[in-house]
Amino acid sequence: MKKSVITLLIVTVFVSFILNTFNRGISPPCFNADEAAFSYNAYSLLHTGRDEYGNILPLRLKSFGDYKMPLYSYLSVPFIAIAGLNETSARMLNSVLSILFPLAVFLVTRKLFKNDYAGVISAALTSVCLGLHLIGRQAHEAYLAGFMVTLSLYLFIKAVEKYSYKNTLFFIFAVLLSLFSYQSNRVFAVFFFIVSCILLAVKRTQLKKPFIFILFAGILLFAFTDLIYKPARVANLIYFADKGLALKLMEIRTEGGNKFVYNKVTQGVRDVFLQHLTYFSPQFFTKVGDSNLRFGYEGMSLIDPISFLFIFIGIYYLFKNKEKWRFLLISLCFITPITASLSWNGTSLTRSFFLVVETIIISSYGFYHLYIDNKFRYKKHLFVGLTICMLVLLYQSWDFYYFHYPKKALVQRTWQCGYKDLADYIKTNYSKFDTFYITKKNGEPYIFLLFYLQYPPSLYQKQASLTKPDQYGFGQVEAFDKFNFNFKIEKNKKSVAIGYPDDFNEEKIDKSKIKVIRSGTEQIFWIYESQ
Repeated sequence: MKKSVITLLIVTVFVSFILNTFNRGISPPCFNADEAAFSYNAYSLLHTGRDEYGNILPLRLKSFGDYKMPLYSYLSVPFIAIAGLNETSARMLNSVLSILFPLAVFLVTRKLFKNDYAGVISAALTSVCLGLHLIGRQAHEAYLAGFMVTLSLYLFIKAVEKYSYKNTLFFIFAVLLSLFSYQSNRVFAVFFFIVSCILLAVKRTQLKKPFIFILFAGILLFAFTDLIYKPARVANLIYFADKGLALKLMEIRTEGGNKFVYNKVTQGVRDVFLQHLTYFSPQFFTKVGDSNLRFGYEGMSLIDPISFLFIFIGIYYLFKNKEKWRFLLISLCFITPITASLSWNGTSLTRSFFLVVETIIISSYGFYHLYIDNKFRYKKHLFVGLTICMLVLLYQSWDFYYFHYPKKALVQRTWQCGYKDLADYIKTNYSKFDTFYITKKNGEPYIFLLFYLQYPPSLYQKQASLTKPDQYGFGQVEAFDKFNFNFKIEKNKKSVAIGYPDDFNEEKIDKSKIKVIRSGTEQIFWIYESQ
């Protein structure tokens, strides 16, 4: 590898790490319940070898009843062991991955196109891509999952080009790890299996039957864990199970709609297909992004508009140059948003995360070949101009994310702000009161207290109890220790009522005695002490 390529890669890695860690105490504005759940379970595994419910070395984390994939927690154990249980150690795994991610994309791009400079361009675009860092700057498993799929794709191509048991085992191991990183990665394992069968059938590869057998056995092993844990949250997200679809059909039927035209299958397939198409639109990539404000906001482009335009140029050159892996790459792009499209939960960056990586790879190929193949006299001036435009657009997105996004009231609510200050209040006043009544209107308050109080896992495991899943697949913890998660004011008793301002609307109390926890200018929690 040329020294210039190595130097450029070092620069992209440095840029990626800086963008991942700079100003992270400001944006994202807070630490959410899922982050607390992953890190507290890692803390519990570190000290007891069990999750928060006392399950020894689990292959799913029961957590809120959503049965999270456990890989993020297991890989976070060393960081929490070194730095303790805090927000920095919880996000440290993704900080390390922000160094490795551009290198992984470089390896895949170089393997696909046999070109170092196309690989360097893809690594550079990866390092500055806000869509990737939106997830990587928090303790979210989608970033780890995206990295594992990128690595799996590289090892898959390597195994296909040069079959050996070593290459096979490395690939299978990466796929299995990816399956335990995020629910959406199931689609990639199945995709790799189908493609392997096709390649073997047409005999355009060095693959052998043992490769197919080992991959199939690995997928079956994972499927067996599904039978053991029976995660209800996955089924609850499926669009066809959404009550909104049933209500929509009922309304159409009452208006005289024909049941053979308007039914769960026809309407559902239509809606899912149209939802799938949105993931390839400029609105998704450059304007709207994820409908959940934790992962997107209008004004923050997942990829810059210039890179988006070069996707089409990249596709043109893929087929013009008859690239060997063009059909694999295009097929992979098409199947990536399937799990997101099947969900009723709106557009999702996290469930379609790898699509951003794929578009970066194709876009980088377009950048490289448009420059190399173009004999336009002023092409250097053109590319300098395009680069300046891209940097300006990137600056606007990053500036909005760093300095404007965290100040939005809706963003602060979505990020569940206020719990850190609430935990500090409880630490100071824990011995003064017998009971803390805390509202559970926003998120799962128990996990924030476990996290910020660094509650001993061995002690909590004896008290852990979760209600049955609701319609969204989540259970609730009603109480532990001195904490009761049902808002209530007990006058003339040594207790504290902690709620949102509207919880106190009907209460006849002296509101001048209420203490307020704020996030920016927003009033988050009101605290009323009964003595």
